[in-house]
Amino acid sequence: MKIAPDGFTPRVACFLIILLFAVPFCLTAENPVLFTSPTVVPGGDGGSEPSLAVAQQGRAGERFVSWQVPGEVATSSDGVSFVNRGLPDPAGGGDVTNAIDPAGTFFLGQFCGGAFTLHVCLERSEDGGATWPLRTDFADTHPGAADRPWIEIHPHRSPLVDWNSDHTRVYLEYHTFTPEELAYVTVSADGGRTFSEPKLITSDTNALNASGCNTVPGGVAVDERDGTVYALWLSGNDVAANLLTGCNYTQIGPFNKAWVSVSHDGGDTWTSHLAWQGAFNPLTKIGDNANKIFATIAVDQAGQVHVVLAVRHDDDPVGFVTACQVNAGVCEETPNDTDLLLVTSPDQGRHWTPAAPIEGSSGSYFFPWIAAGSRGIVNAVYYKSASRQPNRPGSEWFIGMARVKNAVAGYIGGPSAFYVAPPEFSETVVDASPIHNGGICTFGVFCTALGAMNGNRRLADSIAVVLDPAGGANLVWTDDFGNPNNAREIHFACQRSGPSAFEGAPELNGCYGPADLSVTQSESRDPVAQGQTLTYHVTVANSGAPAATTSGVVLTDVLPPAATLVSVAHDRGTCGAGSGGTVRCDLGVLPGGTAVTVDVTVSLPAQISGTVTNRVAVTSATEDPNPGNNDSAETTTVRGRIGGP
Repeated sequence: MKIAPDGFTPRVACFLIILLFAVPFCLTAENPVLFTSPTVVPGGDGGSEPSLAVAQQGRAGERFVSWQVPGEVATSSDGVSFVNRGLPDPAGGGDVTNAIDPAGTFFLGQFCGGAFTLHVCLERSEDGGATWPLRTDFADTHPGAADRPWIEIHPHRSPLVDWNSDHTRVYLEYHTFTPEELAYVTVSADGGRTFSEPKLITSDTNALNASGCNTVPGGVAVDERDGTVYALWLSGNDVAANLLTGCNYTQIGPFNKAWVSVSHDGGDTWTSHLAWQGAFNPLTKIGDNANKIFATIAVDQAGQVHVVLAVRHDDDPVGFVTACQVNAGVCEETPNDTDLLLVTSPDQGRHWTPAAPIEGSSGSYFFPWIAAGSRGIVNAVYYKSASRQPNRPGSEWFIGMARVKNAVAGYIGGPSAFYVAPPEFSETVVDASPIHNGGICTFGVFCTALGAMNGNRRLADSIAVVLDPAGGANLVWTDDFGNPNNAREIHFACQRSGPSAFEGAPELNGCYGPADLSVTQSESRDPVAQGQTLTYHVTVANSGAPAATTSGVVLTDVLPPAATLVSVAHDRGTCGAGSGGTVRCDLGVLPGGTAVTVDVTVSLPAQISGTVTNRVAVTSATEDPNPGNNDSAETTTVRGRIGGP
């Protein structure tokens, strides 16, 4: 684990933190999550707010990165070498958002150019970003100006080998600047060709009262099991306070509420629930402020819903901004921590746990984004500074990730859910070098009013983490420090070791991508007597150099025509008899430098003679740069039984 000089120190302990409720949490000592050295994404100079998607099935492992200003796209199959695909929409390029469906089709949402400026376009590529033949203008379908779109698709995986992308559902969340500054979702049931009318997700009366003219959308998440859709947004304290602080235009807030709306009918109707509420003094306007945007949402494989927020405690954004304006930019925030808080719902958003911190050091955590794996496992990426004054000009910022496990919630009654056991987490510094020097302003377009010292928006507002098919974390962020001329660059890193986010999967060794698989076999005896059993020892290995992790590894064994299967023994995955005298083993994830052994035992009939041949082959979800060692044939001589006729 790389340790930066800002207090990013892993520990092993349990604590009891008093926030709104007493919430225990633990730091763990499992093997650390380690990442590749940051890769500079080509063409990303000057870009910001990158978005990331990773193909789970078709084009498995393909990374799809986009960024704004301009809205360019780059792709990579191995997480190391990227190809810049140019500008899908030369006139657009603001607030990008990505997704990939089971066919490996890319979906890109971004602000349109021309007549649809400040409205969202949806573009689609079926050839890995080389061409974008489908473009749908005005996907938000709202007459007011849209802002901060997020898309999600369903499904990401499908049992259908040939998935038709016209059947992919696309969910687009955004909020508006005019006329009411509320949050909406529009839905496409035909792969982005057409979109529904806007669906208001701030549907509950309490949500409307708190959200009027002050919303920050936090993304859409879909439960892959049943298609339940969740949309997250932040709100201010109440409509009157929101109006006084400039609504969405300033984001001064404070934003002390997080809401999750749920749809069980494919996005047609929505029910909203309060997921988190921070402390707030209506007289002083000081309290818990989650505007260190964005809040972020994910659904794990067990259907639990997780929300992570960056919350600054005892924050006085109104007072700070006023002081900056009165004193011509000569102003400082009162030192306070900005914590990374997790809340979880076990029952589709109806009830939520009290907030649990998932970081272990003082300072400021900004711009969280999460990806969920198996039950209770969440990966959270963020910017981190030891400074308790996040707008301080001399602050150093690093890119980090927290891996959370055991975030398992339950509910038995009352207003809140609870964590069954304390969530555990470990922190990793992704890049030991600072990625930014100076403050980070989160007051939106109002940052320019704070002066150069306190209005730094060079990093804009968003970064991303996505899991690959092996459960490895893939990250993308903006870096503007230490580069040539300190220019902004888009950086990427993928997990090269440590635990997978999928329970039961082996620890990773190498980024997910093309891997050199091989299969070899030997028999237990040669020659073999008629009527005896014969065991084939089959070894599937991943010897990719450099090491690369792959998934979807399948071993197929075509047995000798006269043989009868007796048993299959294996140390990973599942095996079963197929049709026509075959055995199929789904071996799952195979990290670089590892191997799986399968013993297939058959019996031979008494009347057979001559030779028998066993044929094995291995395939995976990723490409194999050396397919010449992906199959093997073993021929065995059969002799008459001793003492036979």
